[in-house]
Amino acid sequence: MSSAPSRTSAAPVAAQEFTIAVHNGNTRSYTALSAVFQMEMMATAEGSTPPQNGFVLERRDPATGAWRPVEVRVANDVQPHFLFSGGTPLAKDTARTERYRIRAGEAGAAGSTPVLIRLVDTAAPESASDERGVPARTSLMVTAR
Repeated sequence: MSSAPSRTSAAPVAAQEFTIAVHNGNTRSYTALSAVFQMEMMATAEGSTPPQNGFVLERRDPATGAWRPVEVRVANDVQPHFLFSGGTPLAKDTARTERYRIRAGEAGAAGSTPVLIRLVDTAAPESASDERGVPARTSLMVTAR
């Protein structure tokens, strides 16, 4: 999995696009892979953290071309793979590229933080190792104000 870095600002500017390229050169097919996003809590002037730290993340639906909202989990711990659901299949020796965009709202946190991007095998059993449940991970630095 790879991602192209982008920078975003808290001022109302255009969203910054990035892609996630998923290549399955593994020895098995996946029945349900899902890209999940998480960032740590950032400080705001008011001291509270707005939903998704004030960032808006969207995924482009390749069938319609529409941008659909994507959840960004804001927490300082990592959620285990078996708590996620959904995802799409990925056969052996195949690849896909997904387009996303992120922007910071006018209200929200200030500063920089990485967005953790994990490719989660949502069909992996609860007893699966972390490497099996999360076969790939990377991060993307975002900046607001």
